[in-house]
Amino acid sequence: MEIGTKIGVLRRKHKISQPELAFKLDISQTALSEIESGKTKKIDFLLMDKVCKIFNVDFDYFLNEHSINFNFEKIEKTKGGNIGCKIETINNNFPEGILENMLKRIELLEKIISSK
Repeated sequence: MEIGTKIGVLRRKHKISQPELAFKLDISQTALSEIESGKTKKIDFLLMDKVCKIFNVDFDYFLNEHSINFNFEKIEKTKGGNIGCKIETINNNFPEGILENMLKRIELLEKIISSK
């Protein structure tokens, strides 16, 4: 998994918005978006040091392939069209690229749901 994807995963896990994290890192939201999407491949060490401190992870977290646990919600339909959720954890053993695609789709769905 790419460094930018790992930053995005940590950001979502800690429930921090892109603009909020960008502010903490002293970069633009656009720059952070490009890092998370993989458009920006080169990230300086000072920025990575800030990321590590914010999320309390070691630098090698970004260098090594880790099996990351994600919380997915099991969706159950309820009366009136509302959704009830049960959180379950599964391990990430997806091939690279698929996970990034899934995360982008989840983010899009979250935007659609929040706009209603």
